[in-house]
Parts: sequence; structure tokens; C-alpha cells
Amino acid sequence: MTSFFGDVWFQNSDTVVGGGAAPASGQGFTMSGDEMRALLKKCQDQRDFIRKQFEDARKLSQVVPPGTEPASTHAVNGPNGVNETGRFYEGHLRFQDNYYTELILRLEKALGMTEEADRQAADATKKSGTID
Repeated sequence: MTSFFGDVWFQNSDTVVGGGAAPASGQGFTMSGDEMRALLKKCQDQRDFIRKQFEDARKLSQVVPPGTEPASTHAVNGPNGVNETGRFYEGHLRFQDNYYTELILRLEKALGMTEEADRQAADATKKSGTID
């Protein structure tokens, strides 16, 4: 998958010592932890909404013509028909889902959530392997 953000960086101003300079390459965003958490929540909500829409779009791409005559068959299975439109919409929603997923991961990383979650998982794994 191609990265939507390339070398765009996200920086949490709450964790930067002395105001800190922006990373050396690319362009990016510096915002407070509160701003990042608010944006993260909006992105997660929007991605959830898109995923619900995807289920409806899937139904659109699997419509069965109401009759076997040419007009119904063409309206459903023909060019720009209901099924083709549904598949196009699915692709569009998939693209949006990928965009929001990458944005969410980058915001979580900037907030230190990803590393903390990985650290907690590693600790839990270590603990589960020991007998008290």
C-alpha cells in the first residue's frame, strides 16, 4: 500500500523539550496532546462510520435483477448499473478506510500510544510465561 502521508510527520508539542525543532525532512504537524487526542477520536469515529457504510455498499454490489428481461438485467448488471456502482463505492470507502487507518496509526505513534501498547503486550507475554 502506498503511504498517504509519505514523509509527513506528526509531533506532540507536549513531549518536545524546549520547543524542539521540527524533524529534518518533509512537512508535518505539531500540536498539543489534547489536540491530537481530539483529532484521533474524530478519525476513529469517522473510520467506524465508513466501515458501516462499507457493509451497505457491499449489498449494493450484489443486487439481483428483479426480472429476467433486458431492462432489469441491464439496470443491475450493465455499465453504470447498480452492481458496478456498488463496487465503485466499495473501492472508494476502502480508500478512505486506509487513509484514516494510517492517520490513526501516526497520531497514536505521536502520542506514544503504539509504543506503550507494544510494551504492555510484551510485558504481558513475559508474565504469562513465568510461573509464580
